[in-house]
Amino acid sequence: MKRITIGVFIFLAFISFQSAKAQSLSESAMKKVTVGLDVFTDIWFNAPANVDIRTIHPSANGYITYNMGVGTSKKITFGIGLGIGNHNMYSNNGVIENIKSDTIKYIPVAKDLTMKRSKLSLTYLEVPLELRFKAKSGFKISLGFKLGYIIDSKEKYVGNTAANGPTRVIKRKRISQLNGFSYSPTFRIGYKSFNLFFSYALGPAFRVGHGPELHPMSLGITLTPF
Repeated sequence: MKRITIGVFIFLAFISFQSAKAQSLSESAMKKVTVGLDVFTDIWFNAPANVDIRTIHPSANGYITYNMGVGTSKKITFGIGLGIGNHNMYSNNGVIENIKSDTIKYIPVAKDLTMKRSKLSLTYLEVPLELRFKAKSGFKISLGFKLGYIIDSKEKYVGNTAANGPTRVIKRKRISQLNGFSYSPTFRIGYKSFNLFFSYALGPAFRVGHGPELHPMSLGITLTPF
């Protein structure tokens, strides 16, 4: 799935570059399509209190939308599309006890182990919807909502598994008890191709009562070549 996610980002970037260079692409056609890349950090609410969660959690989304006019206004459009969204949570000393358990729990690693980090990674196939305003000056603002369906989940551990042992990288996939869908309002404000980005997951990442009630709030930037 990691290869698929990277492939989507590369594909969207390729489309953006080619479209920006293509002389035959009319201005009206460009206005009908938006390709964007969100680069942000996740702030995790209700993170496990018994382990050390890092402050910065680098994550990213990629999306493409088709834009439709709203009424007779040339400044307001409505966009609907498809994207890939990724949320990461890093810990300095904690791991999931059992990813297949009926209740997902974070526990500190043994004190005699040297751990560099662990990472919870959740990937969603998303349908973004946005109402956008764009002035002639290039100022832009948008309010939106995105529905996500989880398509991949994993935990990555970097550290040793025995005292004084070698550093290992261990990946565990398909974490149990995750909610199948995510629901997130979004907000962007910016100028031309650069925007500030915000989103907040309304529902927890894990099923209520079957894991920590994690809610990611995302803050970062959005790049939109067109």
